[in-house]
Amino acid sequence: MRITILLLIILNFSCYAQNENQFEYDNFENQFSSYEPVQNPNVSAEDFNYGLMIIKQTKSVTKNDPKNFVITDYFNILSAFLTLKESEENIMVVFEKFKNSENSAKYFLAYENDVYKNPKYDIIREDYNKELSKCKAKTEFNLSEYCKINNLDSTLVRIIYNISSNDQKYRGKKSNELLIAHKELDNQNQTIIDSLYIIHRTYIGKSLVGDKFEDVMWAVVQHSNPVMMERYLPVVHEAVRKKELKPVPLKMLIDRFYGLRYGYQIFGSQSGFGFKLANAKTRKEIETKYGLK
Repeated sequence: MRITILLLIILNFSCYAQNENQFEYDNFENQFSSYEPVQNPNVSAEDFNYGLMIIKQTKSVTKNDPKNFVITDYFNILSAFLTLKESEENIMVVFEKFKNSENSAKYFLAYENDVYKNPKYDIIREDYNKELSKCKAKTEFNLSEYCKINNLDSTLVRIIYNISSNDQKYRGKKSNELLIAHKELDNQNQTIIDSLYIIHRTYIGKSLVGDKFEDVMWAVVQHSNPVMMERYLPVVHEAVRKKELKPVPLKMLIDRFYGLRYGYQIFGSQSGFGFKLANAKTRKEIETKYGLK
């Protein structure tokens, strides 16, 4: 009996050893190109398929070329590794790649609520929060100087700046009182965005408010409702086409809209909402419609 148990333990260990991927910081991108995840016994089929989809999409976007990796790719891989329950060592390697990427402070701040609400990030939470605190300490902002340097309308930028502040003011808070205040601010922001769109007849993006605030209008739409999302999807799509906004927010808006309206998402960006993944045919149709992969 003891021999049988011992053999089972050895065989089990051997299986894991054969499938183990040990990533190195300096060679991460090359190793990732040949990475094929193996389902961990304590990972559900749904989570495994979700993580696998992110891995495949990242490989497609980066074309397995180390020069094509950007900060959003590292965050997506980090999310996939956490979902797939990769080893803590591998998770920390990709976390370091994310942390050390250009403009990482902006993304640490942008993903704060996603990380806060999702327990899968517990393994990196302490490290994430330390870096987040550093980022917040560096975010003193001189609006007048920003507008002057970028030749922007300071009145419009100030409006967008206030919208951005209000959008994040109570997000992620759980008390009933703050939830009500949060809903009121969201409604207020949506009204202002509608008014700005009527005036400018275009997405309020990079040309009008600069890199720092190009995604504020999207954020308000993202946090609205399916009716507003559907109305602004073509506007956000056009903004991405004209390079007024990066493609990732459009993918997130598509996933949120289709998730709320139909119960499925296309790109897998909306974890924690219970949205299932669309079938391959539907994903292909949406990717073609919006020119995304």
